[in-house]
Amino acid sequence: MKNYDEFYDFMEQYTDFYAEVSENEKTKMDALASENLELINKVLTDYQVFVSKAENYEKRREELFKKIGLDGKTFREIIDMETGDRREELEDLFFDFRDAVIAARDYNSRSLDIVKKNLKEMGMQDYDINDPVCYDKSGNVSEKFHTMQNILDRQA
Repeated sequence: MKNYDEFYDFMEQYTDFYAEVSENEKTKMDALASENLELINKVLTDYQVFVSKAENYEKRREELFKKIGLDGKTFREIIDMETGDRREELEDLFFDFRDAVIAARDYNSRSLDIVKKNLKEMGMQDYDINDPVCYDKSGNVSEKFHTMQNILDRQA
């Protein structure tokens, strides 16, 4: 593959980013489990930065793949195009990337379970935080959420 080094360097950075995301997701999960509101607020603020960085990385990946003629190819397909040491190098990187993404998803899923449990304990069990209609196209909480009765507004 021409531009192998450029591709490898970018994917290595992308992998490192997802390892960082995974660590942040673990911190978020631990913060939610601890119910430490200051820590939760900090982690959620940091999370917004990660969302922005993820969007930027994906945009850069698409641009790079197009530039070097890999547009529409998956990482696995790119690996299959290589042989020898390069293939082995890419496979190692692929597994690191995959493991970081899986870990981030796992921590996020466990965080959602903690939030659901806490919402249920607060009497908000009908609220499904996975319901996509709770969020607008930008990933922000939709107006539907704001119309729900807030637990702090309930009559005693």
